[in-house]
Amino acid sequence: MTPFEHPYAHYVAYGSTDQSTFIALRRRYDGLVVPATIAAYQRHGTGGFVLTLSATSDSPPYVIDPRFPLFQQKLVAPKKSHEALAELLDDPSLVVDRGAPPATSAFPDARVQQIARKWVEFNTAYETANTNSFSKYARRLKEPVREADAKGPEAILPPYFACGGVDDPWWERSKLLYAETCAAARETALPCYRVVCAVDSSVLDSLISELARPERIVLWASGLDEHNVEPAKLVAYRDAIVNAAAQGHAPFGLYGGFFSVLLGTFGLRGSSHGVGFSEHRAWEELPSAGAAPARYYLRRAHRYVMQDLAQQLHEASPDLTSCPCPHCNDRAPFELDYHELMKHSVWCRAEEIAVWAAMDTATAADALQNEFQALTIEINQAQGIAPATKKKARRSIEHLPRWVAALS
Repeated sequence: MTPFEHPYAHYVAYGSTDQSTFIALRRRYDGLVVPATIAAYQRHGTGGFVLTLSATSDSPPYVIDPRFPLFQQKLVAPKKSHEALAELLDDPSLVVDRGAPPATSAFPDARVQQIARKWVEFNTAYETANTNSFSKYARRLKEPVREADAKGPEAILPPYFACGGVDDPWWERSKLLYAETCAAARETALPCYRVVCAVDSSVLDSLISELARPERIVLWASGLDEHNVEPAKLVAYRDAIVNAAAQGHAPFGLYGGFFSVLLGTFGLRGSSHGVGFSEHRAWEELPSAGAAPARYYLRRAHRYVMQDLAQQLHEASPDLTSCPCPHCNDRAPFELDYHELMKHSVWCRAEEIAVWAAMDTATAADALQNEFQALTIEINQAQGIAPATKKKARRSIEHLPRWVAALS
């Protein structure tokens, strides 16, 4: 089942620190997005785990995100994972520091064609090239699985560039990457889903409108932090999805938080998020990365907060952190270890999708406004919380009325 065949597909971005979450909750999400940097650098470990999981009776499908805008920017200090991805594409010069970001002329047609071909080869060989660790990860599942039942990716996400609009020369290169990948994949059984990556949500609609026929498309509005951007950027993303659906496209969000769940009623077919982080991402690579910090997903505010803030809210009023999930089990936020926090967050997102993804806009807006008002009163009336902590708590719910405005 592809992400476009669910009412609202819930995909989770793979990270090696979250394997226990993926195993324990594989009935609470619909699929995995494996970053190509991880797939390339941790080829046997990641491949062994993903393939073992794909061989189970629940077998969540997966796709590999090429993360190609990496090579569109100046990489001052390339990571080992960047180098591994470049080597996988048989193009190690992708990570050479030229002192400035490359121009589109650095990607002539012949180079684009080779990158597309190598990417297709990697995807089509994935289910057979990474079986060395199969037995190791099969033991962790504690259920019988056969190597013969391992599955490859459900589709190919062609490499893509981040684009600033239809007049941006990177858009032409991005379209060529898609066309060459489709051509290279023609003899395979795998479909190709175009990734439309916009440097800002305001230009996403114009890029989608350039597509000649209805497609299954994966959308990435760079840096769309749903909790902190102004409503106009959320409205632009919403309108792009509305127009995409009206044009016959089936859009899926490569990144998304709870606001993206609300866009299910506008035509968004699903979204992906990291476990405990990565509800949004800027196309320009951060200088450092790693496991998600210990944060607590505050169900009533539909967002992550630092664990110490969640604990203080819980001590003042347990209703503020109320959660029926089996991973909390009526415990305080500080009593949850790292993996329990991660499982709690994935469980909450699955619950949100079940309740909110098909909710009509007026009902959703009213519910969010009512929750904002109730939380404001409870935070203000909470006893034993320092004024600075109350201020921080109020800031943590300021996004709710912005979401209401963006839905209207």
